[in-house]
Amino acid sequence: MKLIDYPIAIAEKQRHFLQIEQNIRRLQDILNRLAAEIDTAIAFDNTLKNDAQRKAKRLELMQASDYRRAAANLQMTQDERAEIEIDLNLLRNQFSVLKLQLREAIAARELQVLDAA
Repeated sequence: MKLIDYPIAIAEKQRHFLQIEQNIRRLQDILNRLAAEIDTAIAFDNTLKNDAQRKAKRLELMQASDYRRAAANLQMTQDERAEIEIDLNLLRNQFSVLKLQLREAIAARELQVLDAA
């Protein structure tokens, strides 16, 4: 990749990162809504007599397919975000290294010109 290509590649990766962040927020909202529904169901369940029963019921309700699927989707998306962040940092670092190499090449040429004079 050429030096001029890096800013565009970095911007594209940042846009992808933003899309993943937005998706994580959406998935977190879904998970929070499901957790609130579970808490509401437990709060209005008169058959639960103590805290231990409420905790057990909460764990039982969290095993429902909707909740597990939402939690799994959130975790996968968070993992995807981490991978994109790694790629974004790599692009930035490669860009920095390339700029340093070019600066070094310019400095070496300037020294050659000074030595030749």
